[in-house]
Amino acid sequence: MKVSLYLDESLWLRFKEAVLKKHGTLRKLSSEVESLLQTSMVDDESVEQAFKKIGTDVKTPCSPEEVRQNRPKLRGPPSEALIRKMRRRRSDEDLPR
Repeated sequence: MKVSLYLDESLWLRFKEAVLKKHGTLRKLSSEVESLLQTSMVDDESVEQAFKKIGTDVKTPCSPEEVRQNRPKLRGPPSEALIRKMRRRRSDEDLPR
């Protein structure tokens, strides 16, 4: 199918440069435009299926309290504790002995 678009000239030039850098040719312009369109589209059915997997009904709104109650429980120590431990270990290794 052939489609005509009206685009800002500088935007189109930047897009062509990006495609040229990525592929080394401009023969991929159409596939890059199609790829961008596909990634920008959100399919309602996919969203509903994702919510069904986690046991949430999209059509029924829930309160912030319900969201908090249904949040998955964290396992393991908080990331802050892990990062502090890693930094301590790194600084201990840097100290002269």
